[in-house]
Amino acid sequence: MYWKSSLWRNVAVVLGLMLLLPVLAACGGGGGKETPAPTATESPTLTSAPTATPTPTSAGPVKIGAISCWSGPAAMAGLYYGDPIIKLVEWQVKQMGGILGGREVKVIKYDDRGSVAEAGAGATKLITGDKVSALVWGGSSGAESEAVSAVAEEDHVFYVSFGDLQSLPEKKFTVCATYSQAALAVPIITLGTKVLKAKTVGYLTTDLADGRWRVQLYKSGLEAGGVKTVYEEYVGTDASDYISHLTKIKYIAPDMLVIDSPRSEVPLTVAKQIMDLGGWGDIQVVIALSSGEAAKSKPGAQGWYLGGLWVPGLSYPGAVKFETDYQTLNNGKLPEENMVYNYNTLWTAINAIELAGTDDSAKAAEAARSGKLEWDTPIGKARYTLDHPGYPGLLPLVTHVEGGKKVYVALPE
Repeated sequence: MYWKSSLWRNVAVVLGLMLLLPVLAACGGGGGKETPAPTATESPTLTSAPTATPTPTSAGPVKIGAISCWSGPAAMAGLYYGDPIIKLVEWQVKQMGGILGGREVKVIKYDDRGSVAEAGAGATKLITGDKVSALVWGGSSGAESEAVSAVAEEDHVFYVSFGDLQSLPEKKFTVCATYSQAALAVPIITLGTKVLKAKTVGYLTTDLADGRWRVQLYKSGLEAGGVKTVYEEYVGTDASDYISHLTKIKYIAPDMLVIDSPRSEVPLTVAKQIMDLGGWGDIQVVIALSSGEAAKSKPGAQGWYLGGLWVPGLSYPGAVKFETDYQTLNNGKLPEENMVYNYNTLWTAINAIELAGTDDSAKAAEAARSGKLEWDTPIGKARYTLDHPGYPGLLPLVTHVEGGKKVYVALPE
């Protein structure tokens, strides 16, 4: 679907080159218009089924290990987005009478504090100490997720990552819960070339390997569409002041500014500090990842375009269930968009375990890559086919921030 034009072929070429870099497990509601379920698939490489290494099965709850940040600069990932989804999913499993013949699901948390070393250590601890049947999430960056995946692959333990990872099709025990990096770049490129009709673009990016990779994908597609890059800056993960960058961007005044960061604190800070500078002027701001959800109510974020994966009001079954169940447990409050990442990973793991008919971790991984795993996610039907191993074939969407709410943007083909 994506590669029907030369624009998408350019994205594919860059994707192949950039697979040498580590990538992100890409870590929002308000009002939105109804949209159809996404149907795209990604990743061309076939892989064989893993060799199962049986592990003991207990009669108690099925244990899933969740690695995220519950302390430090990125603590919002665990405290604000992770904890409510753990509560929701455990409740949903109870409501359906359990899995594997009536067993509950117990999510065991590990705080990696945003550290790559701690992410790997957490994976080992959850596997050897807690005897989990699957690992999910993986910190707040691609580097952390890569560390978790490395342990999972070595120990033959099923791991569901937020998003794309290096050489995902060749892995045997790791799958993606949302969409590939190439799929993530497509709506940004379409928005810039066909909706905003930009002539110039700037990039303000958190300095992570996966962010650098995505920027190369954006640049390839946008430049092929005639959009010239006039600003490109990578800011340290510990940065909290963007005034100098924003001042320069406002002076250069690109038609379109793409901000790429998995951390919600970044768009929040940018929205505040740009107002301190008197606003954006005519610059069209695009937040590539769903982290922009956190800033949607701020005055500085009005008019932003947000890349993401869910808005309230979607009509397909998984979206209705996600929204309704969350509201049931939270006094009518709507879930946040970023919570879908957490939700998808947990339910992908649970559905693979159910498909395998056992909590044996290696067999669950084998089931996830068997070509038979399908389930109704909040962003459409996930289909893990043998043609696209490790990917669920889901698409991101784009919303426009209007009056503190997100409105779905229908992009042209």
